Amino acid sequence: MSTTPSTTIITNLKNVTPPTANTLEDAATDGIDMAGMLALVLSKADELKVCLTLIVASTDSADPNLATLNDVLASLT
Repeated sequence: MSTTPSTTIITNLKNVTPPTANTLEDAATDGIDMAGMLALVLSKADELKVCLTLIVASTDSADPNLATLNDVLASLT
């Protein structure tokens, strides 16, 4: 199983294009509000940015997690 770094996932989310007509039709058939769900994902990414900013501000510089947190945060800016 391959993994994708969170920074790549967030960067890709920021570059999402509107879904095709076929995607919208298939989603509607399954009762999914595709446009609404994409908007929700992007708003949650913004919420994640706020939370990470608070965490990073309180993380000790010697904490090994700080570099990872900063990398993810940088991908959100």
